[in-house]
Amino acid sequence: MSEKIERSPSVVASAIEGKIVDSDVENEKLYYMGYEQHMKRGFNFWSMTAFCLTGLGLLPSLGGTIWYSLGYLGLLPMTWGWLVASILIMFQVLSLAEMSSSMPTAGGLTFKNAPPKAKKVASWITAWCQVMAASLGGASFFMTQADMIQALVVMFNPEFDPTDWQTYLILGHISNVFVWLGTVTFFVLLIALPIYSKQSGNYNSAKDMFTSSYNQTSWSNSGLVFLLTFLTPCWCISGYDSAAHLSEETDNASSVVPRAMIISCAGVAVLGYAFNAVLAYAASDIDAIFESPLGQPLGAILVLAMGNGAFAKLLWICTVLSNFGVVFVNNTAGTRVYFAYARDGALPFSNWLSHVNTVTKTPLNATLALSTVFALVGLISLGSTHALHAFFSGSSLAGATAYLMPILMRCIYEDNPQYVPGPFSLGRWSRPVRWVAVAWGLLTLPLFSFPSGPNPTVNSFNWSVGFYLGLLCLILPWYFLSARKWFTGPGEREHSS
Repeated sequence: MSEKIERSPSVVASAIEGKIVDSDVENEKLYYMGYEQHMKRGFNFWSMTAFCLTGLGLLPSLGGTIWYSLGYLGLLPMTWGWLVASILIMFQVLSLAEMSSSMPTAGGLTFKNAPPKAKKVASWITAWCQVMAASLGGASFFMTQADMIQALVVMFNPEFDPTDWQTYLILGHISNVFVWLGTVTFFVLLIALPIYSKQSGNYNSAKDMFTSSYNQTSWSNSGLVFLLTFLTPCWCISGYDSAAHLSEETDNASSVVPRAMIISCAGVAVLGYAFNAVLAYAASDIDAIFESPLGQPLGAILVLAMGNGAFAKLLWICTVLSNFGVVFVNNTAGTRVYFAYARDGALPFSNWLSHVNTVTKTPLNATLALSTVFALVGLISLGSTHALHAFFSGSSLAGATAYLMPILMRCIYEDNPQYVPGPFSLGRWSRPVRWVAVAWGLLTLPLFSFPSGPNPTVNSFNWSVGFYLGLLCLILPWYFLSARKWFTGPGEREHSS
């Protein structure tokens, strides 16, 4: 267990001294939830919103997932698909933001939402799903970055044919980021792409953008394929819980964290729709885009519209650099997931993982552990890229469960006496919003599990279900045979130590 630093003065003591600051209130709230304040509160509203926006990383995220919209059903899902899915995702964002306001802790998604008899097992499942999502989802961003770097190399050297070991070595050279570059690049692309597409004659009509579909899967049911294209916004508007995991490092977290989550997700939803419309306008030859030697559809759209000149290469370099911010944020949030659930005793080596460095006031041991996991996951690609993608797909199901579980438990245990609304509350709209969020969460589980076509082969099968069921087959017997005897649930272990 980490060495406890001196608690900030209580609200009462501060009032006697004639001063009450936000950190005093937040520290006191954290204490009554069962935790001590170990880390420095250095985030404010603006820095937390920037952190959350960076983690969502619209430009690189869309670049890494456009396969599932343009590559599945053509132009239609880039306009209507994104619009429908992003609206439904916002119900989930609002629900989790409301709970983050009420329970501003690093592990807030597991905190005492379930009925008493289900509290420990629900927290256990949610915690392990979060850990898997943080570990494998974070590693997947490294692989996306490696693919984007490879596409950049091919732009300069069309004869380059990357191997799996070269992909892995690229991951080790990722350093700090130029976060602002992503924003500038995004708006330059938003303006430049339609201009260049119009000049080159490589563009689609407005009618095609909103009505044209091109089923490139083996599924004959276009309605099913349209639902599968929701995977793109599901991945692009995810990871916003990173703000919640840094609650204990945020001033006035009860107000700042939910506002940062909502504003950043709404911003990505709106700007993402605009960017999807621009890409749909510029994607005049879908077959050429996915047959491009770049192996990266967003890069291929750039080349199709602008040619393989200096400007297109510069924009792609900036796109690659912008993904560094996504990697950094996911690493930071992931370490707080490790820290939070180790502090609750849910992970092996909990005392070591939950230690907070007394100099930096950050969980350095958790950072070291997560970085090691990223490196080991990357090594899987040397043996089988299909196995690696199975791990990444499984992490999507785990992440979807981690979002769904606390909202579902809150709906089931509506009269929870331990739940006290925070400064951000949906009021009378809370219950209907949460139930829509639950319905959406239940829909996403099979969507993440579908293969790209019927009668899949070993290579085309979606192994996410196998990975996810394998995870449950490990953590559930572990809980019922052993952990239920010593795992006390969130907010119990630290005060009892």
